[in-house]
Amino acid sequence: MEYPKLIENSAKNYLFQTLKQCHNNRTTIYYYVFNIGIFIIFITIVGITLYYCSKNKMSDLDKRKKMLRDQEYILTKIRFHKDELATHNEKTTDITNLPMANRDW
Repeated sequence: MEYPKLIENSAKNYLFQTLKQCHNNRTTIYYYVFNIGIFIIFITIVGITLYYCSKNKMSDLDKRKKMLRDQEYILTKIRFHKDELATHNEKTTDITNLPMANRDW
């Protein structure tokens, strides 16, 4: 038994091709909108990052102050360890580097 056709084949084919073309146009538009949106977001993030980096850049005076602070810190640590070594050497004997023994017998 053959079912009745409500639309003839040429009209059916025309509607199918029209819907297919509309789908292709829509996906193309979505593709371009999505890519342009991602590009704008990327450019915005890069721009904000570069602006933030340039805004928080240290001046030459600040760099010198920081370098002097770091050098002073390192020198105090070196002095501290030299003093520790000197006090340790005072408490040890010269021959064996063992601590001095206090003999009260």
